[in-house]
Amino acid sequence: MASIRGSSSVSTDRDSLEIDRRAASWCSRAFFAACPVYPILDAGVFGDRDPGPAIRALGTLGIRVVQLRGKGLPGGAFSSWVSAAMRGASGGGVRVVVNDRADIALLARADGVHLGQEDLSVRTARRLLGRGAVIGLSTHTREELRLARNERADYLAVGPVFETSTKADSAPVVSLSGVREARRLHDGPLVAIGGIRRGRIGPVLAAGADAAAVISAVAGVSPGEIAEKARALLAEVRLRPQDGSKASSTTSH
Repeated sequence: MASIRGSSSVSTDRDSLEIDRRAASWCSRAFFAACPVYPILDAGVFGDRDPGPAIRALGTLGIRVVQLRGKGLPGGAFSSWVSAAMRGASGGGVRVVVNDRADIALLARADGVHLGQEDLSVRTARRLLGRGAVIGLSTHTREELRLARNERADYLAVGPVFETSTKADSAPVVSLSGVREARRLHDGPLVAIGGIRRGRIGPVLAAGADAAAVISAVAGVSPGEIAEKARALLAEVRLRPQDGSKASSTTSH
């Protein structure tokens, strides 16, 4: 009987692992290429407003993933805000990634976490969240990019591409050449961030990014305003010439 119980346990573990792998399979170059606008919603801008309606409005445009940021917000308040966002995203097809706080991502059952260079390691976050969670990692230099390839993050972010005022301790600008170098060094999903707005998203994607993370470019006081700004960015993406060689390389990571 002991051997039968042990065999069942192994089978259950294998089944759980397979479910985890399927859960994380959405994070690929193809996923981002299908809708390369990656909004970051800042709790500091929303105040006490529920982010759910904004996420639903973005989902109707085809936005597939949003990131939630709460710099300087007490953990309890940020956790409540993320939980409200998860309720709003439920059933709408929008993935939710939490900035920095793997613990809050776990509590809110978010789809993943985005880590900075001074946050938890990818390995530690993976132990906390499991294989089913998507983990993104910010990079700012060539050395960080090289080290990040060993971290096994699901996607990498590079930036700031342009000057930005949304982060007080922002790293030096990497420019479009930094995006091109990141693309040469990393063949998995790549997100560009920092100062990206209308008129800039096309060049960023042409430089090799699979998606552009945007903060100020989608900031607004109402779901309608946020959606309208996102719609304008999407219009630029859809109007730009498509690079066939890039499209053909959007394979799963």
